[in-house]
Amino acid sequence: MKLVKLVKLVSLLSLLVASSSYARTSCPKDKIVHLQIESNHVLYSQDVNGKLWRRLGSLSEPGTRERYSALLAAQMSGKEVVVAYSDNAYDCSLTNYKVSAYLVRTFN
Repeated sequence: MKLVKLVKLVSLLSLLVASSSYARTSCPKDKIVHLQIESNHVLYSQDVNGKLWRRLGSLSEPGTRERYSALLAAQMSGKEVVVAYSDNAYDCSLTNYKVSAYLVRTFN
């Protein structure tokens, strides 16, 4: 009986660890309105008024140039994008200059 409980506990812990590694926050799908490169950082805004800015990443971080290229192409073609962050507590409704994006998804 103790062995069954132990196996169930180990299975539950494994499931929790595996699911937490996929935790992320996807911000709402919208068009890119503004892009900005400031020093080594790439920033973007999906807010028409330009009041809400988020960090795409640092040019020295792997993948930032590719994500920037995807956002630039989406902006030029008027397509919508989703930008996601690896922090599942990320607040998409606030300006954030510190946390880099995890992925960019473009839509036709």
